[in-house]
Amino acid sequence: MSNEVTLESLKDMDYETAVTELNSLISILERNEGTFDELIEVYKKAFVYYTYCTEYLHTAADKIKDLNVRMAELLSKGEEQ
Repeated sequence: MSNEVTLESLKDMDYETAVTELNSLISILERNEGTFDELIEVYKKAFVYYTYCTEYLHTAADKIKDLNVRMAELLSKGEEQ
């Protein structure tokens, strides 16, 4: 299938665009628009976007944790001086 969405195909997409697309796909599923086969394809595509967004947030959380550690180190060094 040439229109298949994969995590690899989304790698350069920004988070906001991915969330917008995911919300659009969820809306289609909630309205039950299309045939069974079309809805299955929309679901598969939505799941890829969901996975991408989840991975993005996990990466962002890891970065925040690292920054918190660095800030704590800087603060403790500042208190020592």
